[in-house]
Amino acid sequence: MLNNTEITEEMIFQCFAAAQQSEDRGETAASFIDVEEYEAQIMYPEFARWAAKAGHPKLATLFRKVAGEEKLHSVWLRDLYEDIGVPERGEDTQRAIDALQTIRENCDELIKTNPQAVIEKALTVAIRVEEREYLDIYPRFRDQAKAANDDKTSDVYQRVVDSERQHAEWFHTALTDFKQAAAA
Repeated sequence: MLNNTEITEEMIFQCFAAAQQSEDRGETAASFIDVEEYEAQIMYPEFARWAAKAGHPKLATLFRKVAGEEKLHSVWLRDLYEDIGVPERGEDTQRAIDALQTIRENCDELIKTNPQAVIEKALTVAIRVEEREYLDIYPRFRDQAKAANDDKTSDVYQRVVDSERQHAEWFHTALTDFKQAAAA
């Protein structure tokens, strides 16, 4: 357990693993799948657990819904790279897993004393994650595929960009509603 129970937004953001672009588009795809499956199986389910524990079942459902869609993103790309298998765990993904494990116990303690702060930070981080993906990371992957005249892969990445944008919008709305309910 950390010496101090304060959890910052930056600490939670460190639990985000960013997919890495490579000169080799297969390596880019493997990194993408690794990160999307991490978000689907670890990050967003943990945020959903926090929300449920803090007494916000609708937010828990939203985090689980987004987790399911993150899994779908990896399925879309796997259809194009049938031989990809299970990608090697990336360093960034392992760092994010370790960061989440480090703050987990503290978050559980904070949820008991200040659940609103933990959930607000989780929503803010979810927005940052989704915005980074749809504004920066995945457009580069899409453009890399376009430059290689690979329209099928480019189209998948565009669908992911659109989906990540929608996730950001959902989280923005959820955060606004959350703050309004807390102020009421």
